[in-house]
Amino acid sequence: MTQSIRASTAETHETSPENAAWFRYVLGQYPTGVTLITAAPGDDEPAGMVVGTFSSVSLDPPLVAFMPDVRSTSWPKIRETGSFCANILTAGQQDVCRAFSRKAEDRFSANHWADTPSGSPRLEGAAAWIDCDIEDVIRSGDHDIVIGRVRALGVGSSKELPLLFLRGGYGSFTIPSIISPATALTRHVKAADAARPVIEALAEELKLEVLVSGVVDDSVVVLTAAGVDSSPGGSPSRVGVSFGLAAPLAPLHVAWAGEGAEKRWIDNAREVVGKIDATLAHAELEQVRSLGYAVSVDVGAAAEFERIVHVPSDTAAPDLSGVLPLLIERAASSGPAALDDPAGVTSLHAPVFDSEGQVAVTLTVNGFSGDDSLARLEDCRDRLAASAAAITQTIGGTPPSAIAP
Repeated sequence: MTQSIRASTAETHETSPENAAWFRYVLGQYPTGVTLITAAPGDDEPAGMVVGTFSSVSLDPPLVAFMPDVRSTSWPKIRETGSFCANILTAGQQDVCRAFSRKAEDRFSANHWADTPSGSPRLEGAAAWIDCDIEDVIRSGDHDIVIGRVRALGVGSSKELPLLFLRGGYGSFTIPSIISPATALTRHVKAADAARPVIEALAEELKLEVLVSGVVDDSVVVLTAAGVDSSPGGSPSRVGVSFGLAAPLAPLHVAWAGEGAEKRWIDNAREVVGKIDATLAHAELEQVRSLGYAVSVDVGAAAEFERIVHVPSDTAAPDLSGVLPLLIERAASSGPAALDDPAGVTSLHAPVFDSEGQVAVTLTVNGFSGDDSLARLEDCRDRLAASAAAITQTIGGTPPSAIAP
């Protein structure tokens, strides 16, 4: 496998495993396969979860293992069944990976399945499948180690090689470079390229982290970053980090995209938390359109977000179930976030528009402590907005008339 993404060009003396972001980053240098674990829990809908921890354990007896996060909502359903099928995904099944990572409603109906001897769903076209009974479950830290005794196994009909996950991106042995979700963002490349010198200057001025993000397949993806060493809880490399586009996260990407995008944004959140007040979500978008920028508030939610986007060892995409309830609860009690009350502000976001008046990418200034003064936040907001406007002009973009200079 040819690798074209460097780990880091900056020297570091960090060695402590207590730093979760650093632990995740170092372990991310080791490539893993991407496996879909499925089961059929009685009369309920089949259960499935994507893991990067599937492994062979023993030949005699034939044993395999995977390690789900104990907070996973799918793992208890699989455990209750007492059996599972490990479906090893191919490089052409990234759509399956995304669907199960974000718990899409049609994740089973959109694919073709067969039954295994245990009754678990077997994904047709997978590189291989291994049908197992659960032999043992061992709690270890924040994960379970699940030992499966193999009942039956086989290879799929696809000629494609397995999907690999490395440094936040997907690839295979036949692809000369890692394919991150950003590869699909061809319409955003011009904006990201134009943004690079601007965000480097902005990060240096503010002494904060500045990110450029775009959207593909209902996921927000960091395309480029500057000043990443400015954020105490940050990662040595933000590029390739992704998370689901679900309310109330990343409202700038939805605010000018129409009713269909708003509905999908809300529905994506509903899939994670079960229910959401659509009126509150709509009010968030109204405020973003009115202000022309967005504010992230809640130090606790920010800390949880940092944890999941940098330390999700058992899934190919972060589980937002620990973050969205915190943000939804805060919005319900305080309304849409704004700078009227600077307490708890953790980041600021501004849109870069394309020639059709749609958001091409967003700029995020990240790393506020939650105790910054209003004057400091307003200065950063104004500099961020000016940078976003400059990039919009460079790429020939047109901001909506409501916020045009």
